[in-house]
Amino acid sequence: MLGPWKISPSSRQSVGYDDNIAYAAGDAATASPIAGLRGRLDIANEDGPDSLTLTAEIEQTWYTDASQFDHFDWSAEAAYGAQVSDYVRIRGTLGAASAETADATTDGIVIGGSFDPYVDLARYTRVPAALTLVFDTGRFQAMLAGEIVWSDYDDRLTAGGVLVDQSFRNGANSDIRLRAGWRATPGTSLFVEGGANIQRYDDASADSDGWRAVAGAEFAFSRLLTGEVFAGYAAQSFSGGGEVTGLTYGAVLTWFPTELISLTLTARRDFGAERTAQDAGGTITAPVTRDSVRLAAEYEPLRQMLVRAEIGWGQDVYDGQDRRDERFFTGLGFDYVFTPRVRATLDWRYEERTSAVAGDATRNLVRLGLTTGY
Repeated sequence: MLGPWKISPSSRQSVGYDDNIAYAAGDAATASPIAGLRGRLDIANEDGPDSLTLTAEIEQTWYTDASQFDHFDWSAEAAYGAQVSDYVRIRGTLGAASAETADATTDGIVIGGSFDPYVDLARYTRVPAALTLVFDTGRFQAMLAGEIVWSDYDDRLTAGGVLVDQSFRNGANSDIRLRAGWRATPGTSLFVEGGANIQRYDDASADSDGWRAVAGAEFAFSRLLTGEVFAGYAAQSFSGGGEVTGLTYGAVLTWFPTELISLTLTARRDFGAERTAQDAGGTITAPVTRDSVRLAAEYEPLRQMLVRAEIGWGQDVYDGQDRRDERFFTGLGFDYVFTPRVRATLDWRYEERTSAVAGDATRNLVRLGLTTGY
C-alpha cells in the first residue's frame, strides 16, 4: 500500500509440453517442451467513488525443440471509473498488446484452387479503447457503450512456404451498443438492446458492416442462479458482396449447487466473415455464422485447492458454401495455494478442429506453473 494506491507485483514460472504449437493440420504439426516466464504489475486506486487501475504484463516463451516459435509478448491497460452524479457513472479503458498465438481460425491462402494453411504463430499488435456511460435510477437503467480495436498482423507463413501479407486483417473494428432496461424485481431486470459495428481494413475488399437488435433479461435467484440471456435478430453485410442474417442469441448462466461448487454455461451466436488470401491477389470474403457453447466448473475440495474443468464446442457455417468447420475443446486445471503469496498451477487443454478445407487438427497443451505475488 502507498497511500490510496495498492501496488501488486507478481511473477509466474512454468514448464510444459505442446504437441501442436501452431495448431496445424496433419504432418505440419510441430511439438516441443516449453518454458515460460511472466511478470505482472497491478496498480489500483479505489479510494472513494472513483477508481483507476493500471495493469502491465510481459511474458517470454521458449520452445526447446522448436526455437523458431520462441516469442516475447506484452500488454498494458488503464481503466477508469467515475461517479458523475447520483445516477450516472462513466467507465473507460485504453490498452495495447503485442502477442504471438496459435490461430483459432482456419486462415490460409488459396493456391491454384487448393487451400494452403498457415503453419506459424499469428503475431499481432492491438490497441483497444472503450467508453461506457451508465444511467441507473434503481428501477430504470440505460447504457451507451462504444469500443474500437485497431489491429496489425505480421506476415504469415504457409505450409507451402508462401509468405502472405495480412492487410486484409489489419485495420479497425468499431462497435456501439445502446441498452435500456427496467428492474422488474430486486433480482430481475428486463432489457432491449441495439447495436452496430463497422469493420474497416487496409484491404477494403474485406470491409463489412452489421447491426443487431435483441431483448433479454438479467437475474439473480437467491444468489444460487445468476446470469443473463438474450435473443434477437442480426445482420452483417460485406463490401465485396454477400450478407448473412438471422437469429442471434447469447446466455451466461452461473449456478452454485453448493458453497464449494460453481457451474457456468456460456452460449452465443455471432455473424462474421472468414477472409482468405489468394495467390493471384485479392481476398475471398465468406459470410460465416458462428455458434459456440462452453460449460465450466470450479470445485474447492480444500481451502488451499481449487479444481477447474471446462468443455466446449463451436461451429462455423459458411454462407453460400457447402462448408461447416467444427471445434471441440476440453480442459482440466488445479490451483494449490501454499501461502497467500505462493500458488502452484497445473493445466491441461485439448483442442480439436474438423474442416474439409483447412484439414483436421488436434492439440494438447500441458503446463505446470508457480506464481508468486507480493
